[in-house]
Amino acid sequence: MRSPELKTGVVLLAAGQGRRFGGGKLTAQFRGRPLWECAAETAENVNFSERVLVVGPKSPIRSRPTWRLVENPVAEQGMGTSIAAGVRALTDCDRVIVMLADMPLVSRTHLGSLFSAQGVAFTRYPDGTAGCPAIFTRSEFPLLVSLAGDRGARSLDLTDAELVSPQHEKELFDVDEVRDLDR
Repeated sequence: MRSPELKTGVVLLAAGQGRRFGGGKLTAQFRGRPLWECAAETAENVNFSERVLVVGPKSPIRSRPTWRLVENPVAEQGMGTSIAAGVRALTDCDRVIVMLADMPLVSRTHLGSLFSAQGVAFTRYPDGTAGCPAIFTRSEFPLLVSLAGDRGARSLDLTDAELVSPQHEKELFDVDEVRDLDR
């Protein structure tokens, strides 16, 4: 007997202030569209059962079709609060992938590799550290919703987490400053 397919949601974090950028980072143009939409479009081409977009108060970002917009009223306290808000908003998922809206080059292939993980998996960075995007099972949801401040999910004690390298290191490019857009 075949087991039912796991329902996987995605939480796209778009609530950061972009202070090093000088503000307006996620709405800055990248390849002809707002930066955040690059990550959103990639996620739209993956079979997620739910899509949650987390923004901060007074964000100029508006949702896209197939996304549920969630406002994190305490986004200025850090990424942990946005992860918690996004995971809390999921309604019927067995797993969740957490993505960052300032990483426009993450591929559908890499998200597929995370989908294939049996449990928790983080993206492996060239220096061997773990980061986003990352996938978590329902058993980690209570830990994720307990995150606060600037503590992200890699601060959790998930010793059996798998590390998954993307096909190309360029997928790990993230935008922090205006000059990053030119790179």
